Amino acid sequence: MNGESVIKTILNRSARRSRLSRRLRRRQRLRKLVSGTLMTAAFTSIVDVLAVEPRWTKVKTVDVPIPNLPPSWEGVRIVQLTDLHVGKFVSLDYIRKIVRKTNSLSPDVVVLTGDYISQTGAITDDFARVLSGLRTRYGKFGVLGNHDHWEGAQAVRQLLRKAGITDLTNKSVLLERAGEHICLAGVDDLWTSHQDLSGALKGVPEDVPRILLSHNPDYAEEMPAEPRVDLMLCGHTHGGQFKVPFGSQLWLPIRHSKYAAGLVKGPHCLVYTSVGVGMVGLPIRFNCRPEISLIILR
Repeated sequence: MNGESVIKTILNRSARRSRLSRRLRRRQRLRKLVSGTLMTAAFTSIVDVLAVEPRWTKVKTVDVPIPNLPPSWEGVRIVQLTDLHVGKFVSLDYIRKIVRKTNSLSPDVVVLTGDYISQTGAITDDFARVLSGLRTRYGKFGVLGNHDHWEGAQAVRQLLRKAGITDLTNKSVLLERAGEHICLAGVDDLWTSHQDLSGALKGVPEDVPRILLSHNPDYAEEMPAEPRVDLMLCGHTHGGQFKVPFGSQLWLPIRHSKYAAGLVKGPHCLVYTSVGVGMVGLPIRFNCRPEISLIILR
């Protein structure tokens, strides 16, 4: 091999090493970029799950058709609050904000569908005073949930009385507007107590629209066809609290996943399940913001 060939060989090897070095540097930069992006995304997701979304409350407005709704009740605004779960993960300051936001919606009626607490120590006069701040035209009404029974149903009922909230457990009330009526009724929790729908709706005129409060939406599958119910408002599911984007919830405390969240048709009536405002188990929410539900009857 002559001198010129040796020089060419050396230059070719040097060029290959240079190209290889550039490729390695590009790959390292790409790895750092991808790693940084993934770390940023992970950190952002953790912040969202723990610090942002659990308190990022939204108002969800739902128009619900009710057969034979009296003209004077057209457009009535029913605000539903559910699953407050005051306790370790949900503070009274947060509930005060929920009350203020609810009042800003100018509700005609406020209904609360259970699980006010997550621990017995949350049953306080301060909590009652916060709930007493709810302002409506025709009243505040509620039923109990499974956590309320586990922690002390009688104490929770006393809390509701102090807050001016009418307990509709297996009972009903007729609301009058311009001489026309709608009926609000309630049943007790499916997991922990007894549901007496016939007793709750006893004596309600057949032509009066009936709205039923039930903490657990699975009751829609167990309730009798008669007496008639036109709409059931529920909670309990929290919407799963953690919902995979474009996928399903990781966990639901119900047997019938169709009732996870939103308005669906049950065997005998329309069912609306609110994802609620509080948390239970883990203090997280992801792709499932807390919700104040504004139900407008049409």
